[in-house]
Amino acid sequence: MIAQNRFCLNRKVAPGISLTDTIPFVAKLGIPNIELRNDLYGAPDNQTILDQLDGATVAALLKKHQVSVETINAVGNMDQRALIDENLKSLTEMLELCKALPVKKIVFCPVRSQADRRSSAQRQAEAIANIKEYAQLLTKYQVNGLIEPLGFEDSTLRTPWDGQEIIRKAGVTNFKLVADTFHYYLANVTSQQFQEQVDVNAIGLVHLSGVPTMKARNRLDDQDRYMLDPADIMQSAAWARTFEAAGYQGIYAFEPFSDDLKQWQLDQVKQELEKSIALVQGE
Repeated sequence: MIAQNRFCLNRKVAPGISLTDTIPFVAKLGIPNIELRNDLYGAPDNQTILDQLDGATVAALLKKHQVSVETINAVGNMDQRALIDENLKSLTEMLELCKALPVKKIVFCPVRSQADRRSSAQRQAEAIANIKEYAQLLTKYQVNGLIEPLGFEDSTLRTPWDGQEIIRKAGVTNFKLVADTFHYYLANVTSQQFQEQVDVNAIGLVHLSGVPTMKARNRLDDQDRYMLDPADIMQSAAWARTFEAAGYQGIYAFEPFSDDLKQWQLDQVKQELEKSIALVQGE
């Protein structure tokens, strides 16, 4: 059974709950990990990562409740060379803002645009060049990076094996992948493909969510993502067992996205978290 301390709350689980309430809440549940975000309140804005609090205040709260920051989400458009200076500036701002905190990793997401006319080879080459620069900056702050392939049809990086190849060709040692069950579903990644083509040691974090609707795969978007449910068409709980069987020993973060969750109060968040954990643990 997956231990309680291997679970993590992405703030998308409780977007209506303040950071000062979220930290003691997860600690009380025995979940010592959270994911922070720069897009919780709308368009990405690094100044919102800590709910406008200073780093020292948040660091003290984390220390008091023995909670770690697993990741900060996210640097977007990570694989577009024309945006490297802008992305490095944003990454530096993120790292400086949170350097007093026990931050382990930063998540990097690819371009989403139907207007992107670059060839696959060009996209990969630009991603490799960018990752090398991100890796150098992260090293200065002793923080690691995570590439999160996005399964949407307009994404420039959809599959884990393509992400794995970028990291390998970049020759960096401080980057791994996010395995997100929603994006695996959108990209039609199968458990057999995972077992045959993905090195489990390249997985640095798993994102879990549930889609309890029978909407067509190519019609799904982030608003369809909820917590886990027995009716989940993606079978995220089964994916967790696949990851475990492959030897994954890392963190499982719950990352729903529906705006409906903004209405949840702590009692409902607690109920949904406990239900999701039980499903993953097979109870």
